[in-house]
Amino acid sequence: MAAALLLFTQAVALQSLVLRHHHAPPGRPRLVPLRAQQGPLEDGFKGLMPLQQEAEGNVEPELVARVQREVLELTGVELEDLLNPSKVVNLEREKIVKEAELAACTDAEVKAELEARLEKIEADLFREKRTVFRGWLKGLFISQSVISLVLSGYMVFDAFPAFTLDISLRALGFWSFWLFIIPSLRARRPRGWEKRALDYAFLGSPLLTIGLPFVTKDPPTIWCANLALLVGCYAVSLALGEGDPEAEGGAGAGKIAKALSAIDFGSGRERGMRSYQREKLQEQQQQAVTGEATAEKEAAPVE
Repeated sequence: MAAALLLFTQAVALQSLVLRHHHAPPGRPRLVPLRAQQGPLEDGFKGLMPLQQEAEGNVEPELVARVQREVLELTGVELEDLLNPSKVVNLEREKIVKEAELAACTDAEVKAELEARLEKIEADLFREKRTVFRGWLKGLFISQSVISLVLSGYMVFDAFPAFTLDISLRALGFWSFWLFIIPSLRARRPRGWEKRALDYAFLGSPLLTIGLPFVTKDPPTIWCANLALLVGCYAVSLALGEGDPEAEGGAGAGKIAKALSAIDFGSGRERGMRSYQREKLQEQQQQAVTGEATAEKEAAPVE
């Protein structure tokens, strides 16, 4: 994350130098440039820039399926709809490991430590399995993205009546798409075509923002281009429909598919399965339930 922040700081500084000579400072008082900016949504960035992946793909699908059933029985929602689904599965995995260690342990002191750790894991699981990602929180993320969009528009157009913004703050305005607006939308954990649209937008926004200052020195133009990119990604992805993630990730999509796979934060990579794999598992479970119901109906004696 430090490397990404350093890269962003250098890019903004370079753009500020390129743009500064093009905009003569008016006579109104200026605001002091911000020294640093930090993205507000770790969940929106965590999988988008996977600087560190721990134990990728080491969770058994059977464990995920069991946790899915338990969460569905407890709360009536899917595992993906919890606030921290990956934490729940990781705690379940740690619980299995600690129980095995406790069963093989003969030292009384170590056994006491393991029992204390298991008690803490079970308490955390009890809480996390009941913490659902509520709709009001998703609405909050949408509000945050809208507010960021409006404020960034005021910044790039220098529309504040009482003062003139420094060019570095105006540059921050068009960088807001990559820093705040798209991550806020992604933090809602969208699925299907909307997730794909935001994937493409997140990949394209920094390229557009870095490349356009070589063509135009006008911050509003760069901001409008980012807005057009975001709207265009939504329109194209909606027109393409859901698609086949497994086919796209396998043979046909090439480097773009690999890039989209790398930023797949909400698909279940940290839980050992991608979205299409989890959907297949759910379909198989549904088919199994339907088959059992049909077999019971056929086996029932006709009166």
